[in-house]
Amino acid sequence: MKNPSNRTLILWWLLAALIGLLTGCPTSSEWDRQWEQVHANISRGQFQEAKDLLHRLLPSVRKQGPTDERYALVIFQLGEVARLEGQVSEAEAYYWEALPLLAQSLGSEHLRMADPLAALASLYQQKNQLEMARPLLKRALAIREKSWGPSDPQLLSTLQTYHALLMAGDHPEEATEIASRIDRILKLSS
Repeated sequence: MKNPSNRTLILWWLLAALIGLLTGCPTSSEWDRQWEQVHANISRGQFQEAKDLLHRLLPSVRKQGPTDERYALVIFQLGEVARLEGQVSEAEAYYWEALPLLAQSLGSEHLRMADPLAALASLYQQKNQLEMARPLLKRALAIREKSWGPSDPQLLSTLQTYHALLMAGDHPEEATEIASRIDRILKLSS
């Protein structure tokens, strides 16, 4: 199975390219070129270079205001780099900053809203703050279910993480329901 973070990076890049096409910007725009470079740096483990480039992009997208999706993308990506560098508090702050920006630019039900919610849940789970993590991951799951459908195999990773979180947080009834959903999706997809 592919690494979920690599899949997320690819999805971010594809969505950025799609946005460029839909807004009339050429695919080979300076934004796209720099965004691709950010992801290339991250995939090579060159986090400082990625962070430097993101900080250079930030003033121009910030100037466009909170309704420009690129602003939210840069902030979220800064959170991802901070997480990869092990800077949990910094990552957490960036993810929280990205949430309202994504809501303003795309809407609170947009699929991209699930990414910072799930990332925050993961951070809180790592810090053993399970009651903080649970509602965030539950919301991420609901957004993904709405976008993909309740039986889509793409949900498996989120469902499995949510199941583990429920078990660790002593919510066995809901964990049993989630385990049944996981089994049904696995049977349908095989």
